[in-house]
Formats: sequence, C-alpha cells, structure tokens
Amino acid sequence: MNNDRMIRKQASLGALVLIKIKRLLILLIIAVSSQSFGQKITIGVEKKIFSKVLDENRTYYISTPGNYDSTQSYPVLYVLDGNELFKLASSTVNFLSNRGFMPPTIVVGLDNSNHRDRDLTPTKSKWSPTGGGAKNFLSFLADELMPEIENSYKTQPHTTIYGSSLGGLFAMYVLYNYPNTFNNYIAISPSLYHDNGLLFNHALSYFDEPPNTENTYVFFSLADEVYDQMRINFRNTVDLFKNKASSKNLKWEYRVYDKETHETSKLIGLNDGLRTLHKFWYVPFYQRDRGVKGLLEHYDMLNNLYSFNEKIKIPEYLANRIGYNLLREQKAEQAHSLFMYNIKHYPDSPNAYDSLAEYFERQKNITEAKKYYELAVSKAKESGIDITVYKNNLDRIEAILKNK
Repeated sequence: MNNDRMIRKQASLGALVLIKIKRLLILLIIAVSSQSFGQKITIGVEKKIFSKVLDENRTYYISTPGNYDSTQSYPVLYVLDGNELFKLASSTVNFLSNRGFMPPTIVVGLDNSNHRDRDLTPTKSKWSPTGGGAKNFLSFLADELMPEIENSYKTQPHTTIYGSSLGGLFAMYVLYNYPNTFNNYIAISPSLYHDNGLLFNHALSYFDEPPNTENTYVFFSLADEVYDQMRINFRNTVDLFKNKASSKNLKWEYRVYDKETHETSKLIGLNDGLRTLHKFWYVPFYQRDRGVKGLLEHYDMLNNLYSFNEKIKIPEYLANRIGYNLLREQKAEQAHSLFMYNIKHYPDSPNAYDSLAEYFERQKNITEAKKYYELAVSKAKESGIDITVYKNNLDRIEAILKNK
C-alpha cells in the first residue's frame, strides 16, 4: 500500500472515530440533560371505562387538586372534547383555585375524538350526518362515568359541564331536556344552528315547564363567528333567556367576544364562566384585613350559598398566605389569629407550626419561636416529610438563643 493511500485510510478512520466520539458525547449530553432538566410535568391521568350503553371502551382524563385531601369533598368539572380541552381546563382550574377565585375542583375530561358528531348531537343533520347519539352519550355520562368518579373520589354534589361548539350544543341540550343532571352549564360558541336551530324548540319547552332549576347556573358565549345562522340562533337564545329565565329561578350570564375567534374563545369563555359561577368565592380585602374573624364570616356565607354536603373550612394555604400578608402590613394580631387557626384545624401540618414560629420570631419572642420550630420538625418527621427546611429554621433560632 503506497503512502498516499495509507494516509487517506488513516484520515478516514480518524474521521470515523471523531464521528463516533461526537455521537457518544451527544447521547451523553441528552442523557444528562434529561436527568437534570427533563423532569416531566404531568397534568392528570388517562383512564378507560367500558360503557354498556355505548358498547365500547371510552377514554377519560382526570386531575385532582394539588392539595387533594381524601378526607375532603370536591366539586367536579366535566369537560367535553377532553382530548383537546382537558389540559386547558385543568390548568385554568388550578390557577383560579390556587389564587382563591374558585373552590379546589376535580376535573374530568371526556375523549370525543372518535365519535364526536354521534356523541354530541341530538339528531342527524346536514352538518352532522353521523349524529343523533346525544341521548345515549348522556346515559353513559350520567349513569356510568359519573357514578365511577363519585365512587373513586370524594365529591360534592356540585357538578359543572363545559363544552365548546358541538360540546356547547350538547351542554345546552342536557340543560333543556335533563336539567338536573348538572348544577352548572358552560357552553362556549354552542352550535345552536344544528338541524335548523332545532334546540330552540327544546328551549321553548324547557321554559314552559314549571320551575325546577333552582341553584342552576348557565353561562354561554359567542365569538366573532362567520356563520350567520350561529349568530342568529345565539341572539334568539339570549332574548329567550332575558324574557323567561327569571320565571325558572335560573341564574345565567352571557358574553359576546367580538374580538375572539371560535377557537380562542374556548380559553376566555372557560375563565369567564368559572369566574362568574364562583363570583362570591374570592375573599374581599376588607374581610382579609380582619384576620380569622373576617375569613370565618366569609366562609359562613359560602356555606349558605353553595349548600355543600359538608362544611367548607378556610384552606390552610389561604389562611397562611393572608397571614403573611397581614404580617408584612404590621397587623400582627390579625396575622396571629390566622396562624393559630391553622394550628387548630390542621394539627398535622408542619408548615402550620413553622409559620406560627416565624410569627413569634418576627415579634422577637425567640423562646416561643423555638418551641414551634421544634414542633414543625417533629410533625414533619411523623408525616415522613423532608425536614430540611424546618430543621434549618430550628438550627438558626437555636444559634440566636445560644449567642444571646
């Protein structure tokens, strides 16, 4: 073999080695990155249930509140087209409930990707040639899935259905024909034009019947729709509700989003629907400033308003958050009342003791602070919770005492 050929061969082998080394480095970087930065964020879980009514397996998705407590009961939001809207609904509910705008809520999404026309329309039509299965789908939902959820989780008898487009049509169909299935109905850009506006006749019959919808809430909206019949049927429905809703003791709201599209209104409509449904849930500032007295008064009002099957108590995180706000505003007495509320009502929570300890530390009462930091560490150990934060606080306060 001559020198030139040998040099070329060695160069080729060197290049191959470098390529392999680069590939190994890339794989290593990916592996390290996935371990360091690739923590997967999961929203809910996917489950299946066999429906005898529909004679098929159905997929659904479910998420529980981040602070889910099996000793507490929760309202449930059922989301149509869950294959598309479940993550949106779960994130929206989580955001609003964590900030005190609505109660912590279980979210259930129904997958309608395979038989959407069939499931969500009451009749066949020009636009839904495979439609007409809404009654059967409702039977699956009310008689099979909802009992499954109620048996698996602690739920309040306070249910809401949310749907958009054909999902909104289905929600309004259920309201008019089976009004006691849900407590609340949120229908975004409902396809009320379906089958030449057939559902308007259902609405007329619904409003002609004696009142049976006390404590029912309805929210529906329209975006900047291009289809004339959609707008016409929506306006007719609004006029009907304006004239008849009071005779049914019906609480209702509507919105026209003339700067939103059929798709983007799914986001803003869900937010507005939930916010108006729970418009009284948020604790006003004049009640927050009163400490535990104000919050107890507010939650007494909520208990009378919602008629849940068990008393709503002030959430630990909310009392804690407001307590710290009051502490920053130098309203020590009111802050103390909230931290003491958490000690009494959440006696196994290390965070409750840690917060009260910090209160005493800020009041320069180091002895009491040490006592509650010790209790925080003890409760964390009993609960199997990482004690690092609580132990660091205890170590710091002990060092202060030692140097006195």
